[in-house]
Amino acid sequence: MDSPFHDLGKVFRRRRAGGRGAPCIMPDPFQTLNVQLRLSRVVGEIRRLECDQGRWARAHHLAAATRAYDDLLLDAARLAGVPVPDAPAPVRRVMIESALRHDGWSW
Repeated sequence: MDSPFHDLGKVFRRRRAGGRGAPCIMPDPFQTLNVQLRLSRVVGEIRRLECDQGRWARAHHLAAATRAYDDLLLDAARLAGVPVPDAPAPVRRVMIESALRHDGWSW
């Protein structure tokens, strides 16, 4: 049975910048919270646009919101130290979302 700190240790080891003597790189917690807040706002906008059938230029607004969401996911991946896969945008989106949720991110 693993201790409650087992996963925390794995995260710190994964975020190490280099060899044994290298310092652990920790992102600014306020920057992380800012990205999570922006992700939740953009997700809310995407959901609202998907349900609003009467909006003029809905497809354009939905495409812009989706691109903004993808850019924010890339920022989140950079902050969390998650590698960005070389894949088409929808596949990359799912892979990054999964990795971030695995690391404890929520939005």
